[in-house]
Amino acid sequence: MSKDDDMQNAESETVLTIGKVSQLLGVSERMLRHWEEAGLVSPPRSWSDYREYGPDDIARLKRVVLYRELGLNARQIREVLASPGSLAVSELNHHRAHLVDKIKYLTAALGTLDSLIATAEGKATQGDNMTDTNTTATSAVRDMQAEQEEAHERWGQSQQWMEYAERMASRSKAQKKEDLNLLQAIETQLGQAKREGMDPTCPEALDLIEQHRHSLSWFQVSPSMHVMLGRMYACDPRFKSHYEAIEPGLAEWMQAAIEANAQTHGIDPATAKWE
Repeated sequence: MSKDDDMQNAESETVLTIGKVSQLLGVSERMLRHWEEAGLVSPPRSWSDYREYGPDDIARLKRVVLYRELGLNARQIREVLASPGSLAVSELNHHRAHLVDKIKYLTAALGTLDSLIATAEGKATQGDNMTDTNTTATSAVRDMQAEQEEAHERWGQSQQWMEYAERMASRSKAQKKEDLNLLQAIETQLGQAKREGMDPTCPEALDLIEQHRHSLSWFQVSPSMHVMLGRMYACDPRFKSHYEAIEPGLAEWMQAAIEANAQTHGIDPATAKWE
């Protein structure tokens, strides 16, 4: 005899025990007791105090199971079962609106999660989410795309890379553009300072370079890490080209300012590490 036959035979019985109802409806006995406590069903008791579920109880429990699968809680189910059709539909419409909002939230969360995973795996780039008709901004975005590829190759297994992926996934397109604009504005100020002959170790230069460190907001950059980045700016042809386009010799000037600033934080540039 098949399981379906067993269920049909059980359902045809006049009175069912809680164990048989549990098997029939695919609901645990604990849940059936909970529904009874919540007032969703009230099976009579036998002389020995065992629950005896009759046909009406089973029919009601099938409705409870349906609404539970639709996400209604015990209070909502109780109200639907106790209300006339119009009021029941009103409650269901309210629940539907809640589900729509929840779907929107989960869809957004899924998109953020997908973006985070893709970036963490080195598959996403700034260019996937940012466009600008301004030539300078477009060039900066391309530079940042190249930087991302290089960064993933070098630091893809680091905590900082996950921080970067988290920030990129959680920031809107407008916020990413704000981050880029802030960095560009500080780079412009650094270029102007170099152009005017400012000493890279003077207090004004150190203030600007500290602003630069904090503008690298994609992950927390310590003074020691800033030293490592400064060396990359001066030695890596791609990064050096970016800063040369702003002001000739800017990469080396920034490296000197970054190392001088690190010393004010108690960091010896000669022993600086990627923390």
